[in-house]
Amino acid sequence: MSSPANASFTTSYDSAAKTISAAVTVMFLVLGLATQNVAVGILFALILAAAYAWSPTGYSIGDGFLSVHRVIGNLRIPLASIREVRIASSEDLQGSLRIFGSGGLFGYYGIFRSPKLGKSTWFVTRHSHAVIVMTSAGNFVLSPDDVDGFVAWTRPAGSAPATRFAPSPAPPSSRPRTAWITAAIIAAATTLVIGMLFYSPGLPEYTLTRDSLAIRDHFYPVTLGAKNVDLSQARVIDFASDPDWKPVARTNGFSNAHYHSGFFRVASGAEVRMYRGDSTKVVLLPSRNGDDPVLIETGEPARFLNELRREWGS
Repeated sequence: MSSPANASFTTSYDSAAKTISAAVTVMFLVLGLATQNVAVGILFALILAAAYAWSPTGYSIGDGFLSVHRVIGNLRIPLASIREVRIASSEDLQGSLRIFGSGGLFGYYGIFRSPKLGKSTWFVTRHSHAVIVMTSAGNFVLSPDDVDGFVAWTRPAGSAPATRFAPSPAPPSSRPRTAWITAAIIAAATTLVIGMLFYSPGLPEYTLTRDSLAIRDHFYPVTLGAKNVDLSQARVIDFASDPDWKPVARTNGFSNAHYHSGFFRVASGAEVRMYRGDSTKVVLLPSRNGDDPVLIETGEPARFLNELRREWGS
């Protein structure tokens, strides 16, 4: 009984690829929200889109070619160039190193090298379904869901039937373990980023003495000498009524929805050091020696300013 002239084969992600892809996507989303920067968000979206566009979505055989389907365009391998097709053994993939490509984000694809295969091109989404395709132009590693059917279709005429190897094609101590370690690292990084996104220590802490004001910030602490602050120009400002002082960009600091510290550029173009939580009302402390002005939020701004003047004798 003759076979149809064309065949298609699906491919699906293994659990490690799913975990890594989901973790990276969430991490990029959280980082984009944390930075509050459109350009960064667009960059992350482009990275994800490019990674998916290059990943294999299936395979087909027809018109004299074995095709690897990708959003960016299909890769076509002439059937006439195929010398051998077989199910991958554990030795084939053992010690594989990625030279260029993806190690789990939407699959495992790109240029890899292993002791047994040497340099090979991978378009894999599931290690346990790995198939070796050896051609006159180089070696390829694919992962169709229907391994037996794929091997039967692509095996050169006259070659021996495919043999399944034991143990499973994926070496249990090599690539899968590495993928899970990568996924765990990404998950930990995502958790850290989420924590920073919602970090909310409350009002900035400070210590006021007759000689100095020490702002005890976890990221950008600073101590202002009493003689270096121009108290005659110090005042309480509100971004709503003093728009020139409204911060428009973070130049070197920490910022999320509930806490901001470090160096910022304000609407007037000046750079300031700012320490505030959720309020738009802060105390402006100009410098006498040309240093950046300091904006600090306190519970009672007017009372804080009076306390400064009393302590520093102004």
